[in-house]
Amino acid sequence: MGAKHVLFLFLDGVGLGANDPQANPFAAAKLPTFEKLLGEARLLAGQAPIESTQATLLAIDAQLGVPGMPQSATGQAALLTGKNVPALIGEHYGPKPNPVIEKMLANGNLFSVLTKDGKKAALLNAFPPGYFEAIESGRRLPGAIAMAARYAGVALKTADDLYAGQAMSADFTGEGWRTMLGYPDLPLLTPPQAGARLAELAQAYHLAFFEHWPTDVVGHRQNMPAAIEILQTLDGVLAGLLPRWQAEEGLILITSDHGNMEDLDTRRHTRNTVPCLVIGALALRRRFTRSLEDLTGIYPAILDVLDS
Repeated sequence: MGAKHVLFLFLDGVGLGANDPQANPFAAAKLPTFEKLLGEARLLAGQAPIESTQATLLAIDAQLGVPGMPQSATGQAALLTGKNVPALIGEHYGPKPNPVIEKMLANGNLFSVLTKDGKKAALLNAFPPGYFEAIESGRRLPGAIAMAARYAGVALKTADDLYAGQAMSADFTGEGWRTMLGYPDLPLLTPPQAGARLAELAQAYHLAFFEHWPTDVVGHRQNMPAAIEILQTLDGVLAGLLPRWQAEEGLILITSDHGNMEDLDTRRHTRNTVPCLVIGALALRRRFTRSLEDLTGIYPAILDVLDS
């Protein structure tokens, strides 16, 4: 029996780094929900593999056998297509897809394969009006995830969806929409409330995808206080999400495209493995992770567990 739902929490730019609280916010932040999930272990290099009563943690390869530093467009495209995109184009590339990567996404991706099979898929992020205007005018290129959704005919969610509680802000709480995008009347969510909303929204879809990009931004800025705050918010989101998640019906997947935020000694990406944290019933977790070694394994694993 497969899963009814997969909630894919994508964290941009998160690897498994050293146990160094001076450089790695995962070593410095207080993350009680994560630690409880992992039997008091932390999201650090050398901890995986872990199989606890609620979760499985693997360290998966983002390098994919290609020299150079992993990048967002190729890493995300690998997650979304199951193809070794860096090897196919001969390099790691990003942050936005080039025409070759765009063609790969257009020819089939996780969203399109599921929707063609009659399953429901959504990108839960809300996008402001200026984003749509910039895309339509050609001033801005979508990232790989939004691009894949658009090619699949999955409508991107809007400010109206966010106000209606049918979409999520990229920072979970909505604070960024208030302070940076000019929506002072947007109701704010606490992290546990955001987690509860994620659980509720995911029930309507076979695949509910959420893209959290602030992790990559603070990594490039080498901002330790902001990184710790982001991680503690994420921990609070999980605290609200997990009690409302029906473990026997689906999986929560948390993974990334490349390392970055786990080493604030550098502004650049890293070659570190990335976490693949899978939460749900043990049989489903074992089915999902049984042959998972690198980014290309996420796509077939999701299709497999949703093929009930």
